[in-house]
Amino acid sequence: MIILGIHDGHDASACLMINGKIIAANQEERFSKLKGEYGLPLKAIKCCLKQGNISIKDIDEIAVASHKLNPVLLFIKRNANFTVNDWVKEQEEYWYNVFYLKKKKINYYKIFKNRFKKLDKYYDFKSLINLYNDKDLIKKFKQIRLECISKNLNFPQNKIKFYTHEFCHIYYSYYFYPERKKGIAITSEGIGDFSNGSVGTIRNDKYKLNSYTKKNHLGHIYQYITLLLGMKPNQHEYKTMGLAPYASFYEINKIFPLLDKVLKIKNLNITFNKKPKDLYFHFKKVFHGARFDGIAGAVQKFIELKLLQWFLMCKKKLRINRFYFSGGVAQNIKAAMFLNKSKKLGKIIVPPAAGDSTLSIGACYHSMHLKNLNDYKKVRLSPIKTMYLGYKNNSKDIENYISKNRLNKKFKVIKNYKQDRVAKIISQGKIIGRCCGGMEFGLRALGNRSILADPRKFETVAKINQKIKKRDFWMPFTPSILFEDRKKFYKNPKNLNAKFMSMAFETTEFGRKNLKAAIHPADFTIRPQTVKKEDNKSYYDLIKSFKKITKIGALLNTSLNLHGMPIALNHIDALYILKNSDLDAMVFDKVIVLKKNL
Repeated sequence: MIILGIHDGHDASACLMINGKIIAANQEERFSKLKGEYGLPLKAIKCCLKQGNISIKDIDEIAVASHKLNPVLLFIKRNANFTVNDWVKEQEEYWYNVFYLKKKKINYYKIFKNRFKKLDKYYDFKSLINLYNDKDLIKKFKQIRLECISKNLNFPQNKIKFYTHEFCHIYYSYYFYPERKKGIAITSEGIGDFSNGSVGTIRNDKYKLNSYTKKNHLGHIYQYITLLLGMKPNQHEYKTMGLAPYASFYEINKIFPLLDKVLKIKNLNITFNKKPKDLYFHFKKVFHGARFDGIAGAVQKFIELKLLQWFLMCKKKLRINRFYFSGGVAQNIKAAMFLNKSKKLGKIIVPPAAGDSTLSIGACYHSMHLKNLNDYKKVRLSPIKTMYLGYKNNSKDIENYISKNRLNKKFKVIKNYKQDRVAKIISQGKIIGRCCGGMEFGLRALGNRSILADPRKFETVAKINQKIKKRDFWMPFTPSILFEDRKKFYKNPKNLNAKFMSMAFETTEFGRKNLKAAIHPADFTIRPQTVKKEDNKSYYDLIKSFKKITKIGALLNTSLNLHGMPIALNHIDALYILKNSDLDAMVFDKVIVLKKNL
């Protein structure tokens, strides 16, 4: 059974499952170069098929995540195209009119129709684009999506199935790891097909929905406060989270009550306690005069405590103490750490990239889950052992590119190197890029599309932020750590899986001393990637070589991209980054390209 999974909303992606195993997965943004890309992920689909060495004719079913997508937002590619000013414009020219002036028929599309050049080019919007308030808009668009997917892929419509957004999240979180024990499945996000918060139970691979609501606005509150802090919603929430630990208790406690009274726990979900007219303008007013760091600290505390109250209520009502957590809010790693620190809660399991980018994977799992329930040959659904699921470099292509562009005149090119050569360069304080093997799927670079540096040298942080990544000064970096050395660097009392950088932990004294550049400088927390030899031999060997030189089995690891751009896809992207930043070298599978001053 071969299934092609598709997610065509924001953070569009494609996934290939063969006989219950995820073979390939790619995000469209890596090919289009538009971060947060929307729409039919045609290039990602073609890459998945190539990786699986199959054609579209070999596919038994296309599994599409989400019954409901807003065509206007998809057409203008809101999350991908919007600047901070556009988000403010949306609030002031659309939502203010809706909530405060009661203008229900204002046309959203007309506000933005001339703003963007990168618009969707696959779906037919001619009959829909001016119908923003049409009650059948979403239903009509689903039919257009079906016809478009069929036409562009030359695939029969009757073999294209749509799967519920929330359930795609849930089955991804449940089937990702091999431990599939009885648990409570919780989703929390901006909006899905029928909710923005849901609670269900899973026993013996069977899921039961217990509660859902559209009033669980944890995600929206965090989103709008990110905007009020001058950053992009749906992309920069991690910056708000990174800023939060710098706030004093004094500033946090002044603001926290203003947040806490808005939502409450009711039965199995979160709902309004004191409902404001809207969220953005309400908080803009009540936060007047508040410090920016205090706001960030307060909203992080609010998210953590509300989630804790919610999870404890679910545990009490359902009498289960294990959780599978997914949706956009689950990507808040500090909140997940806070929950896992609670002695009253069992394991909180969060898969990597728990937001919408993995819906294509969830659609594959959901499809096969239903087929198994209906006795379809009972295909075993394999866990995901690696996130190196994307495009793979071709060494001959890289060498030909270097030769054709005469890079040996501008750079020093070293062929057939050993890992100790790279480790020595890093130990000398140099910062390198690494573009090797299969590309990682999801939010985190895991060594194959990474920028690497010595984690002991705190001055490295400023250099990467200012001259390479152009990042905000307060944002922390993260380490890749040899699996066997993990206990030296951080505490993991619940033995959570840390190989995908999807969980945060408290550091040890040894970790704080030797990972100064790769932990949060304000609260000393860590978001590690543990590396085993069988996971990624060449990367493991590099860290091991670095340890032989420095006695530290870890490297600073951040994603290989320039500010505002997706993670690098291939050697062309990687060499562009080398030329347009202060990186010292770029490492490929068989070649190192160094700047000549080394």
